[in-house]
Amino acid sequence: MTTGDDAKSEPEPKQYGEPKRYGDGAEASAPVVSRQGGDGVEVLILSGELDLNTVEEIVPVLEAALAAHPGSLVLDLSRVRFADSSALNLLLRTHARTSLHLAGPLQPVVKRLFEITGITGVLNLHDTHGEAIEAAQAKR
Repeated sequence: MTTGDDAKSEPEPKQYGEPKRYGDGAEASAPVVSRQGGDGVEVLILSGELDLNTVEEIVPVLEAALAAHPGSLVLDLSRVRFADSSALNLLLRTHARTSLHLAGPLQPVVKRLFEITGITGVLNLHDTHGEAIEAAQAKR
């Protein structure tokens, strides 16, 4: 075990987002976004649901990540439980602006959405977080 000055640790990712309440008092599953930077690649780890009610909460964090490293971006979608067409729209808009790499493994519902829409042939999908980062670094 390494301690003290010998210990090397990754910086804790910054967390964004919290559960949101709708007018009827029901709690929405707002996405939680963790942002990590390093090795010239920005990484956003998304979790929760990406739908019409929540996807716009990601935009400010996404814009900040693109401003910090405009050449390449990794979105880890392995913790996303649900996505709809508004999430696909956001991914396609982002893909048009940068070298976007999506990390999985994707949840079955999200994977099915990607397959049905044919987006798997358009976006850079990777089986793991590490593979997505390596591919993004290679594109720099």
